[in-house]
Amino acid sequence: MNLIINADDLGVTAGVNQAILLCMRRGIVSSTSLMVNQDGTDAAIQYLRSGLIPCTGVHLCISAGRPLLPSGRIPSLVDEHGFFHRPSRYAELDINPLDIEREFEAQIEKVLAGGVSISHLDTHHHIQRYPVVLEALITVAHRYDLPVRHLDPAMRERIRERGVATPDHFCGEWIGPAVSRENLYQMILGARDNGHQVVELMTHPGFADVALQTRSSYVGERQKELAILCAPETRDWLKSEGVTLCNYSVCRVR
Repeated sequence: MNLIINADDLGVTAGVNQAILLCMRRGIVSSTSLMVNQDGTDAAIQYLRSGLIPCTGVHLCISAGRPLLPSGRIPSLVDEHGFFHRPSRYAELDINPLDIEREFEAQIEKVLAGGVSISHLDTHHHIQRYPVVLEALITVAHRYDLPVRHLDPAMRERIRERGVATPDHFCGEWIGPAVSRENLYQMILGARDNGHQVVELMTHPGFADVALQTRSSYVGERQKELAILCAPETRDWLKSEGVTLCNYSVCRVR
């Protein structure tokens, strides 16, 4: 089995950047995805340009912070103060899919302009669970010929119907109270036993710096993830089970 262990939220803060770098150099994280509208974005791009991190996905964000584009170009995505709407509002608002495409493309282009290789696309807060966002995401992914994360089997099939690559299985439950070495092993073995060949497991390692504490409710748990992902025994276990760590480059259109 090929296993993509992806660290979300690269670029959020310096502490998250440092933790992800550590997990990729000494731990089992094999992939990451970058948020481009955060305080740590520019530092993360420097990590990428230096080769400390070989490539990144884009953690497309339209549910936190401010957009890259002027509010007037994407009016349906922002509130009266110019901030993105909260995730829950996407269920009730009339969102223009072209606004989503424009902002997604602006975020992708910022990464490309930094001289960084992009491995895949995924979304912050799983905002692609809303159909209007999913369709815009697939359209943009097709335009840039990039693989995309899926969240469930129905979404996987919809993405593949549109000619976009995605893994066979997504493990998104290793978060919060579920974070333990035992649960990590169970999820990986369960995916393998079900015959999946390319699997993504989502993680959120981080150091709890002051900036993170002021903007996220998920803080201490990130340090717990970090410890497990960097533990030598975790890597040894993966080797003993014959699991191959990889990134999204193994995904192919089916």
